[in-house]
Amino acid sequence: MTSLMSRTNIFLGGTCGTSTWRKEVAIPALEAAGLSFYNPQLDWGTWTEAHETAELAAKESAEVMLFIVTDQTRGVASLVEAAYLIGSGRSIALALMFIPEGAIVDGEVITELERRDLNRGRLFVRTLAQQAEIPVFDSAEAATHYAIKLLKHKA
Repeated sequence: MTSLMSRTNIFLGGTCGTSTWRKEVAIPALEAAGLSFYNPQLDWGTWTEAHETAELAAKESAEVMLFIVTDQTRGVASLVEAAYLIGSGRSIALALMFIPEGAIVDGEVITELERRDLNRGRLFVRTLAQQAEIPVFDSAEAATHYAIKLLKHKA
């Protein structure tokens, strides 16, 4: 995490909960590249509205938004936020992972109807990104490397 007094290189948005893409993929790569980042992920169930102010400030100061929506979430807030960022012209590195048949999320089987709904949202965001000429990746690794590349081109 970086001080909000300085500009943050990358905001780590997307799937939270018990996901590990930040800890296992993004943070080691960003640290190796010498880049600052803001990680909004807290322990499960500890986020409150009080955290929103710091998160909003970090989003505002970030040069690049790294958004990873994994296949282990049924949440839609990250999809809405990614669509907003695409429409607002922010610099974004995006990975979308579609929900496979028979998926189990948070210990519950995803029904076919829910899977189609969740994937429809991902498809919509992917289409928006493609129309804005923003590449969409299928892994946290690829999107993280693209975020680093975006920052290097800004320098």
